[in-house]
Amino acid sequence: MNILEFNPQWKTDIAFCFVDNTRNYKSNIREFMKNQADGTLANVFNKGWTVYQWIDEDALLRHVSTKDHKWAVVFSTGTEFINGTAFFDAIVSMTDLDFVVAGHVLDRKDAYYELHHQCYMVNLEKYRNLGCPEIGQQELGSIHTQVEPVRSTINFHDDYTPVIVASGTESKSYNHKCHGWNILSKAFDADYGVQVFNANVRDNKKHFYPESPKDFNKHLGWAYYRLNYCQKEFVHTSNTEITHLPIKLYDQIVTPASGDWFGSYLSDNATVIMYDYNQASLDYWKVNAPNIHNVNYKFVLCDLLGTDNLAEHILPVSNTLVHLSNIFNYEGTNFFYSLDYRKYKEAELLTAIENKCPNAEVYFNLEASLFDTIPTWHL
Repeated sequence: MNILEFNPQWKTDIAFCFVDNTRNYKSNIREFMKNQADGTLANVFNKGWTVYQWIDEDALLRHVSTKDHKWAVVFSTGTEFINGTAFFDAIVSMTDLDFVVAGHVLDRKDAYYELHHQCYMVNLEKYRNLGCPEIGQQELGSIHTQVEPVRSTINFHDDYTPVIVASGTESKSYNHKCHGWNILSKAFDADYGVQVFNANVRDNKKHFYPESPKDFNKHLGWAYYRLNYCQKEFVHTSNTEITHLPIKLYDQIVTPASGDWFGSYLSDNATVIMYDYNQASLDYWKVNAPNIHNVNYKFVLCDLLGTDNLAEHILPVSNTLVHLSNIFNYEGTNFFYSLDYRKYKEAELLTAIENKCPNAEVYFNLEASLFDTIPTWHL
């Protein structure tokens, strides 16, 4: 066993445990999911959380239960966290609740209740008190009797998605066991508490169901929609990424068409080059760029993941700042570009910038080369 640990060493209460299931998918789905997972791992790691990766969720949980963590968020390939920090904020709020396990808890009728594998959360102290039980894998045709949990009559959507579940008292015969049956049954038997993920958690993540080609293809449409929306419609009117740069005056700033953060960093007679692959963003900033005395603006349509060369538009000025944001690790495009390709394009651009403007300072919010020294796949 070789559990991979990505530890930025500044947030320890919650561990993120990534279960790599890609070996089980069809080859065309597998490539999409590797792209998506690389982006998600970078997103989680960059936000300061410790990440563990392996192909066995039980091994992962036993491993992190020996570490200095209070909770574990277990998520599988095909799950990503969206809307900035919203999912992480919601997970932190979950720590105020009393439970041993929380997640999508599904009433499967003639099968015992399911803890959906896409994402769930474990209280590690209670998990240890239960003896570190196995999660429990799907067992079709496994006829057995269990105490039936009680559940709310209200559902999130279909009739198998209760808002509340709790320990019951009446036994029932079931024809199958679903994922999570073991830890759920032990939690209910011990009356340790099982929480169903609330809307704040549910609405700020996305799962592509790669284990089912039919369901995956249905959700793939959402990824294409996001790709097109980011490229053609979405306009960033503000930018909160640059918060810790020391104040220094530059003669040239090169930045995505996303906010007017650069106002305090410009020398007299400076040039600001706003670039983007989204023409709508450029059109917006042509009208709304701050009117700063003696500042010369240039607006450049440029796709850094395509054949465009941003360096061609940069002036050979020594006192230059180039802001590359998270373009090489962007949730709108990661799904369709491999990590290897994104790292290649990133390195190619950095070389071109250095050749054009050797003394330029380059700033990233999140770069593809984050994983240069971290192995992201171990199958």
